[in-house]
Amino acid sequence: MKTSIALAAFVVLAMLACSKDKFQTVPSLKVKSISTEVVPLNGSLRVTLEYTDKEGDVHDSIWVKKQRLNRRVTPTIRDSILYKIPDYPDKTKGEFQITLDYQSILSAIAPLNSIPATTPPSKQSDTLNVKFAVRDKAGHISDSVSIGTIVVRRSL
Repeated sequence: MKTSIALAAFVVLAMLACSKDKFQTVPSLKVKSISTEVVPLNGSLRVTLEYTDKEGDVHDSIWVKKQRLNRRVTPTIRDSILYKIPDYPDKTKGEFQITLDYQSILSAIAPLNSIPATTPPSKQSDTLNVKFAVRDKAGHISDSVSIGTIVVRRSL
């Protein structure tokens, strides 16, 4: 009796262990690296994302969402950007490298002065949380992944 219970438990554990390594139909994203946490004036941000997908058809689009975290509120531009992913052979696992140039990563339309009434005026940096998600050819959308907080400098 004890042997059959132990055997049954072993079989269940083996099935659970095997199934967790299998890819899902819905794509999965993971941040592999970011080039910087502080984007200098006229600089860029490069993000490497790793994906997995059971069908390997993650070549539709990638969505970038910028959330401005600054305490002082100002109107923002391009809070979401949708990029088309070029066609490539189907792969169940791979990487994307996305480079956001300075104009793409900026958030505030008219940044506020960091210290009001200073000469020369110093513009407040954009503090952002940037998230990514991908959509595969079948229309499945991954969970979003965040690169964490980054700062985009507005002046030297």
